[in-house]
Amino acid sequence: MTRRHFLQTAASTILSMGFGGLFSSPGAEAHTHDVRHLRQIVTRDPGRARMIQWDSPRLLTDARVEVRRTNAHAQTDIYFPAYTYFAMDGSVQYIYHAEIPVPAHGLSFRTASESGVTEWMPLVPMASRNVAHALFFCDSQCGGSYNTWQSLYQAAWQRHPNADFAALVGDLVDNGESTWHWENFFSAMEGVGDPLARHIHVPVLGNHEYYGLQWTAEPPQRYLHTFALPGNESAAFRGHYYSFDVGLVHCIVLDTQFLELGARGDQLKHEQLSWMMRDAAASHAPWRLVLMHKDILAYGDYQPEQGANSGISDVGRVFMDAFDALGIDLVISGHIHTYRRRQIRSYQTDPNGTLYLLAGPAGNQYFDVPAESYDLAAAPNPAPSNYLYMEADAKQLHITCETADGMVIDTVTLKK
Repeated sequence: MTRRHFLQTAASTILSMGFGGLFSSPGAEAHTHDVRHLRQIVTRDPGRARMIQWDSPRLLTDARVEVRRTNAHAQTDIYFPAYTYFAMDGSVQYIYHAEIPVPAHGLSFRTASESGVTEWMPLVPMASRNVAHALFFCDSQCGGSYNTWQSLYQAAWQRHPNADFAALVGDLVDNGESTWHWENFFSAMEGVGDPLARHIHVPVLGNHEYYGLQWTAEPPQRYLHTFALPGNESAAFRGHYYSFDVGLVHCIVLDTQFLELGARGDQLKHEQLSWMMRDAAASHAPWRLVLMHKDILAYGDYQPEQGANSGISDVGRVFMDAFDALGIDLVISGHIHTYRRRQIRSYQTDPNGTLYLLAGPAGNQYFDVPAESYDLAAAPNPAPSNYLYMEADAKQLHITCETADGMVIDTVTLKK
């Protein structure tokens, strides 16, 4: 038995005997300002476990996650978190994470340390393992204010409180090293109902997470510290790509920033492709979904490997054959800041091919985007801020593209 396991077991035993107060500070129900941006992050099987994370400006003494059954007088278990440390852009961060189980009857949790505790938050089980509900946000990056992101994100959760998770499909912030941008991004997700702490979030790397303070490409260290993500068997690119299962949907998250990685881009490209082939082949879920930031079409964005700015993008050339071979049902991407629907197989429009949905922006960066010949549906140009909502069961997968005020831009259904 490790020392950590011994301490966790001993503390859990004491709490189950009714001595939980020994671990609480006076005035424990008061919010502690040393806990910032409390959040739930996806695990390999979020139906059974969640990653609880938070930031702190200092090293906390006796930091822990306390977990209790839905009955307030029931047993309380504790889990001791690990933490990472980094200093960037004039700020110091200790980022804590602890993976905790989620039994079928539900739990509530809070974080605690010598300085106090947070409020109890529900740890809601998946509504069903036979149905999946999800929100997808692309390009939440904002300049000057994250108010647009806040309005869209909060409206989506108010409209779809039953969503099992929210995916953040790249370019979460405008600058990946900026303290101001990360603080405002997370703060927009708190407030009424505190969805950041109450719901599962699925982050995806975008090119802006690779931008340093001088707006040159840098390793996405802040992102990789900020999110403790499922493993991917990689020593070089842990946290860059991963997969998980929700209901009957197997979700694959990819890093498309080969250009930003420079000399390491080819290594990520080949390693990720090989991993994806193994990962998808091992899944028996009826639906296979890919989340990646850069799109499979260029839409006027110059593609250096092909020397073109239209048609299939450099990223599309990397992945589309593999998506065909694996029978990927749906690919959701961003980067272009508009909504487009395409269905493609063997580089041709095909009603039986992979459904490619391009979405966003979720922030306030609006672009004039040209058409591509593959487009089957498109948002107005420039596109208003939008998100996707998905429902999937054994028979069909249904997605709508919606704006903050509830306008439906498009809807599409896949059937098995």
